[in-house]
Parts: sequence; structure tokens; C-alpha cells
Amino acid sequence: METLENDRTLAEGRRTETHSVYLAGATLLGISLFAVAFIVAYRYATFFSFNSPAPLWFPDSVLLCALLLVPRRQWWLYLLTALPLRLALESAAPIWFVLVAFVNDSLKAAMSAYVLQRFTAGPLRLNTLRQLAIFIGAAVMTVPALSALMGAAARDAAGYTFSSSFFNWFVGDAIAALIVTPTLLYWCWKGWRRVNAKIGEIALLVVGFAACLYFTFFVPHSSYSPIVLYAPVPFLIWAATRLGPIGISTANSALAIVSMISAVEGKGPFSANYSDHSVLSMQLFLAVISLPTLVVAILIEQRRDIENSLRESQEHLKQLHDRTQLLAHKLINSQEEERRRIARDLHDHIGQSLALLTVTLEQRRYELLSKTGVEEPLINDLRAQVDQIGKDVHELSHQLHSSTLHHLGLQAALKALCRDTARQHHIVVDFQANDTDGVPQEISLCAFRVAQEALNNAVRHGRAQQIEVAIQKLGNVLRVSISDTGIGFDPAVLSDGLGLISMQERLRMLGGQLVIKSKPGNGTEIGAEVPLREAA
Repeated sequence: METLENDRTLAEGRRTETHSVYLAGATLLGISLFAVAFIVAYRYATFFSFNSPAPLWFPDSVLLCALLLVPRRQWWLYLLTALPLRLALESAAPIWFVLVAFVNDSLKAAMSAYVLQRFTAGPLRLNTLRQLAIFIGAAVMTVPALSALMGAAARDAAGYTFSSSFFNWFVGDAIAALIVTPTLLYWCWKGWRRVNAKIGEIALLVVGFAACLYFTFFVPHSSYSPIVLYAPVPFLIWAATRLGPIGISTANSALAIVSMISAVEGKGPFSANYSDHSVLSMQLFLAVISLPTLVVAILIEQRRDIENSLRESQEHLKQLHDRTQLLAHKLINSQEEERRRIARDLHDHIGQSLALLTVTLEQRRYELLSKTGVEEPLINDLRAQVDQIGKDVHELSHQLHSSTLHHLGLQAALKALCRDTARQHHIVVDFQANDTDGVPQEISLCAFRVAQEALNNAVRHGRAQQIEVAIQKLGNVLRVSISDTGIGFDPAVLSDGLGLISMQERLRMLGGQLVIKSKPGNGTEIGAEVPLREAA
């Protein structure tokens, strides 16, 4: 026993050690990927000088995306990884400014990630307008504005104007968060799995969009032509409607990168020797283009999700409906089988026992009459009661399973049913029928049960004194009508009984329908129609 416990402890320790090694490997891989992405994003900053900061600050987007994807207990690893990379890659700014900017950007990323995780239920996937609104309010507007205050103070200490530094810092961070961060998040969350477009369409869009960007930003134009900025718009709409959020965010990031590269090289609509005016125009253009297209893509994605959920719900309801109909069909068949069994037992066993009892009483009466010469009233009363019980059993057996329906057909069975109902309840029941030959057995049973249930309802609940039953074939339709002069009822008020439900379900299984016309005090008319061809 002790050996088994030791083996179990060793196995548990090995599993824990293996899990720890796996977590360590995953963390190391994540930090390595973050370092590569951070270096690539920071290298883009070499296009710009300390005097002319980048219009979009990509490294902060990479850092924010990393913090949103990893547990909070690992944030310090990514923040510390960014410090030596930043010191190694930065060459223009003073060392003290690099350290201040590092602290500022780290606080901004941590605060944005904390707020986003705090106010969004689950991971931030940016697949709903609610998450997008929270993202814009926190990571695009509020936190970058607070960060810009600290950044502007640092640039003010370096000899630059506070107001312009604040504006440039804020706009650069906000536009980068709006364009680049969603792109990284969508790719990290494998948003391409939700793309509905085919490979050929994606390839055509990529080639067309690349050619459009080249024409807009690198092909020389005879004069200043801001209208060429509208050339990429159709491709952006295409990406938003067909490729979803990941497609439009990637297209917006490509548009931002190409527009900045062309501006630095002195080409395209935003060149103008890369002045503050051209930078602001570029930033406003990117903001105006990226936000509406991203909203459109998310709206389409939400609508598609709602349609999928609705389709799944409809399919589930259809399965439940089919299952319910199948159960109802089995229940009705089981009910008919049970009716036949009980009717057979009543006829074969109880009926024979009552017949034997009648014979015994008759023999006893004859013996007493032979000995005494006087009739015995008690025996006569008992025999009369046994005869009545036999008739009741016979009627009950006939109601449960009509042998007349089985041997003589629907018309004869309904005629006998009307006659028995009139005799039993002392009312008037008129029956009319035309030629009903050739009606399938299943339809005949359905029509008989509907008429039987309607007659019972008219007598028991409607207190009718006169009932009319009619059956006729109209082309390929069998119609049964039962009308009475009873007290009626309101069809809109649901009844607690199962009679109407049973009639409707029987007719539904054969493709028929039930029509009820009634008002309190004006009697009731029930019409049932069954298509003969469809049912057969």
C-alpha cells in the first residue's frame, strides 16, 4: 500500500514538473515573439528624427497587444523586455528622455490593458460595438491623453513647446491604437477563421489594393490631387464587407504604413516636405477612414453572428419539433394499440365471463322454477343487471375499437356511432354521407376518432340536443363536419383538455387541418379536412 502511494506521489510530481516546463517554454516563446515584433515596430521609428516624431507610434501597440494576451502576473516580463530593446534601438533621443518615455509608455500600456480587461467580459476580441466603444474610450482617448501630458512635459524639458508636443504625442498614440492594435489582436486571435471569402477573392482584393496604393502614393501626379485619396476607399469597403474586422484592420494598417513611407520619401498627397500640416492631414485622413470602416465590419460580423445563432436556434427548435411530432405519432399509435388490446380483453374475457354468468343465473332460475314452480325475483334482477353490464361493456369495447370501421368501412362506422350516441344520450344526431369508398384505413381511423371526440365534446361540454354529422369526398379531400346547437365556447381560450389537441395532432400527421367555429351561446362547428393523395 505504501509503495502505491509513493508511485502516485512520484507520478503527480512528474506531471507537475512537465506542466511547469511547458508553461516556461510557452512564456519564453511569447517573450521571444514579442521582442521580434517590438524590434520591427521600433525600426520603423528610424524613418523619423527626434525633432519630427513619428505620426503613428507602433511599439506601444505591440506592447499593449502583448499585455492583453498574457496573464497579469507576466506583465513585468514583457515590460522589462522592452527596456533594453528600446535603449539599443534608440540613438537620436537623450538617454534620460528614453527612460522617461519608457516609463510613460509602460504605464500607458498597463493602464489601458487593465481598464480593458476590467470592463470587458472575457478577452478583448473587438467583435462587438460595445467592446470597440470601451477600447476607443480607454486605449484610444483617455489613457493616451494622460500619457501625452507626461510626454509633453518631457519634451518641454528638452526645449520643445508643450502644447504642440502634447497634441502630436496624443494624436500619434491614439491613431496607432486605433489602427495597429486591432490588427494585431485580430491576427493573434486567429480572426481569419471567420473570413467567409474564398482564396481567389482574397488574392484579387490584395492585388487590386496593392496596385491602388502604389498608384495613389507613389505614382507622380501632375498637380496636387487630393481626390486620389478616394481611390483606396472601394477596396476598403470590399475588405470590410467580405473579410470582416481582420481584413479591414489589416488594410487600414497597410494604408497607414504606405502613406507614411511615401510622405517621408516626398511622394504622394501627404509629401509637402513632411511638414506638420501634412502629418496632421495624414493622421486625420487615417482616423476618418479607419474608424467607420472598422465599425461597418464589426456590425456585419455581429449581424452574421446573430444570423448564425438564429439559424442554430431554428435548427434546434426544428429538431425539438420533429422529435415532439415523432413522440406524438408514437403516442397516438400506442394509444390505438392499447385501445385495441383493451377492447379485445373486454370482449374476449369480461364479455365471456358475463355471458357465462348469465348462463349460470339462467340455470339457477330454471332449477328453482322446477322445484318450487315460482319465479325468483332476485335472480331475474341479477340477470337483468348482468345483461345491462354486458351491453355497457360491448359499447365501451366498440368505442375503444370499432370493428364496424375495420370490416364495413368509415361510412357504416360513423352511422353506427351517431345512432349509438343518439340512443345513449337521448338526443337527435343526423348523419349525412356521400360515396366514401376507397378511403385508406389510416384516414378512416383518423376521421372516425375526430368525429368521436367531437360528438363527446358536444354532448358532455356543449350540452347539445341536436347534432349534425356530415362526411364527403371533394376531389382528393375528405371532409368531416360536426355541428351542434350547444352552448358553444371561445376557441381563443385554451382548454385544459387533450381532445382538441389529439384531433389536431391526428390530422397534422396526415397533412390535414382542423377548423373550429364557435361562440358562447351559438353552438360549435368543427370541420376536418384530410388530403387523400398526400395521406395515401
